[in-house]
Order: sequence, then C-alpha cells, then structure tokens
Amino acid sequence: MKTKPINQHNLSSDLAIRDELEKRGWALSALSEAAAALARANSTELLIQEVCQAIAAQGPYVLAWVGQAQGDAFKTVKVVGVAGVASGYIKDIVVSWSNAEVTGRGPAGSCIRSNKTSVVIDDEIDPGFVAWRERAKEFGIRSAIGCPIPDGITGMPFGVLMVYSKVPNTFGSSEVQLFESLAKEIGFGLRSIERQHKLDDQIHEKELMQERLATALRATIEAMSKTMEWRDPYTAGHQKRVASIAMAIGRQLGWDNERIQAIYMAAMVHDIGKMAVPSEILTKPSRLTDLEMQMVQGHVEAGYQILKDIPFPWPIADMVRQHHERLDGSGYPMGLKDKQISQEGRVLAVADTIEAMATHRPYRPAKGLNSAMDEIQAEAGIKLDTKVVEAAFKLLENGNELQKILDTH
Repeated sequence: MKTKPINQHNLSSDLAIRDELEKRGWALSALSEAAAALARANSTELLIQEVCQAIAAQGPYVLAWVGQAQGDAFKTVKVVGVAGVASGYIKDIVVSWSNAEVTGRGPAGSCIRSNKTSVVIDDEIDPGFVAWRERAKEFGIRSAIGCPIPDGITGMPFGVLMVYSKVPNTFGSSEVQLFESLAKEIGFGLRSIERQHKLDDQIHEKELMQERLATALRATIEAMSKTMEWRDPYTAGHQKRVASIAMAIGRQLGWDNERIQAIYMAAMVHDIGKMAVPSEILTKPSRLTDLEMQMVQGHVEAGYQILKDIPFPWPIADMVRQHHERLDGSGYPMGLKDKQISQEGRVLAVADTIEAMATHRPYRPAKGLNSAMDEIQAEAGIKLDTKVVEAAFKLLENGNELQKILDTH
C-alpha cells in the first residue's frame, strides 16, 4: 500500500504558524505578568525590578533591563533595573545613546536616540551589534528588542526597555507592538513615582477619585431613598434610621469602614422595592389582608430587580434581597436558612425589626424600643443572628445609642 507523500509546503506553513503563535504567547505572558507588577509596585526601584523579573521569567527571554538616558557628555545609558539568567551580560557594560560612540550604535542607544523601537533579529549578523557580539555569545543571546520608555514631558525617552532572547528572530511585528505598549505603561508608572520616589501622587489621586465616587454614590443612594419616602410618608426616615442602626451594629461587630459603608448603602435602599406596591396599601391605616400582605412582601424581590444591574462596588442587591430572610427558613422571598444568609443580611434583619417595632406605623402606634428589644431577644438564635442581637444590646448599654438614633432621625 502506497503512503500519501507529505506536502512539504503545508508542513512548512504549519510550522511557521506554530512558531508565530509560540512567539506571541511568550510576549503576551510577559506583558500580563509585567502589567501585574506595574499595578502592585509602589516605588521606582520595585516597579522596574519587578517588570524586568516578570519579563525574564517567560519563554526564551534570558534578560530584561531598563536603562535611563543620562544628560552627560558621553550620553550614558544608566542601568536602573535588570533580571534574567543572563544578567551577567549587562554587568559593568558601558552603553551610550550617542551616535558618535561605538556603544551608542546598538539597540539601546539607537532606540533612545531615534525614539523608535530597535530590533536585533540575529546578533550574529547584525552590524550594529558588533561591539557586544562575543559577550552575547557567552550568555546565549541571539536576538533583542529595545523600546523607548517615554517621559511624557520633553518628548524624548526617559530611557529604554531592553529584552533579550536565546532564540533568533523572536521579535516580530506583533511582539514589537506588545513590548511598545509595555514600555509606555512603564513610562506612565515612572512619571508618577519619579516625583516623590513612590506612587504617593498616584495613590493620592486615586483616593481622591474614590472619595468623589463614594460621595456621588452616597448622594445617589440617598436621593433614591427620598424618592421612596415621598410615596410612603408614614415611613419617612425609616430607611435612614435602619441605616444608622445597621452601621452602629457593624461597628460593634468590628467591621471595617468599607463594610460599614456597604451596609449603609444597602439599608438606605432596602425598601426601594415598595415603589412597586400601590401607595394606598402602603398607607392603609388598618391591618392588611393576606393578598395585600403578599403584595407588600413582594417589595423585597422588586428591590432586588431594581438594584441587581447597578455596578455597586458591593453586593447591595443581595443584601437588600435578604433583609427579610430568617435563620429558621421562615423568612422571604427565598426562605434561606442559617449560613445561606449573609452577615449583612442578618444585620439588616435586626436593624429593620428594631426600627419597625419602635416607631409608628399607619396601622398601629409605636411599640417602643423596649418592646422591640424584647422581640429580637426572643428570636435570637431562632430567626435572628445571636451575635448581631448581642451587638444591638451593647448599643443600649453604650449611652443608649439606639434611642438616640430613633430620636434623631
């Protein structure tokens, strides 16, 4: 039986495609790891070193270093960070970015001088690499790329990102594009760090931005809460009081500020689903029928549906959905039990119960704080979380903070 001859053309094409994909994979891995390093670095030295380490840990990349262009007469390229198994290659090396110097005609000098990426396809034949050819052979280096790191001020590069490979022709057009993007990100990071040797400015700006966003988010939440209260004047202030009680309980439980802010946001809109309930039912001055009660209970799921697609930084919609759930499964809308209910849902349940019983409702006068506390104590460990209930009682001991909240709002 005759075997079908191998199509050498197709085989060569397949191998070429495989090689290109492999090269791209190396570059993408390096870019991904370096991006993570950029995100966590908090100083110039750490940023440069971790980026170099991230690159040199991938594929055939045996060396990565960052050089800073100096303004001296020799136009020295100062090595400010290096990593890789071939790090010895760059030790005590002299590099310039002057065209008048032999050491300025290699990829690093050419890159800085022209402000353009420089690629060495194969250092054994590249005429600009003559000065380092023997040294490169000693460390198994065959190809290299130099990408300008912008300084964002003068238009000239801050310096150069150099990456070396033990494989010839490692850096094609796709790889060039990826490393150029990385060099730009390094430049962005360095511009922030250079001013104070750390990322203080960037961190401060980020904190200010987060603060502004948090303020805007809080204002939006409070506006949504007021909209609800306009439809249901009898519960005016209810959500705000529940929010204050929930925050106080959270502090007693030792929650951090961010978690307390989250419970505040959830409490401020926990009854927003009542917008789907007819106002005549919400303000009815007598006991509700079973059907009317079902309609009121539907406000929890309606609230979840209103909030679930809003990109809050916390699971606000889930917290709202759980504020009427109970540990024994007797709650609604999903009948969750025990560990299925989040800590935030448990705090909201206690805070909502206290406020609802202690204040006036259309169908009954206020029962008072003492009755409310008796109720949650009776349900502790059965329907309500014991630790949350204990935290609420501590608020009574601490200058009766609960009563102050109820009287203030």
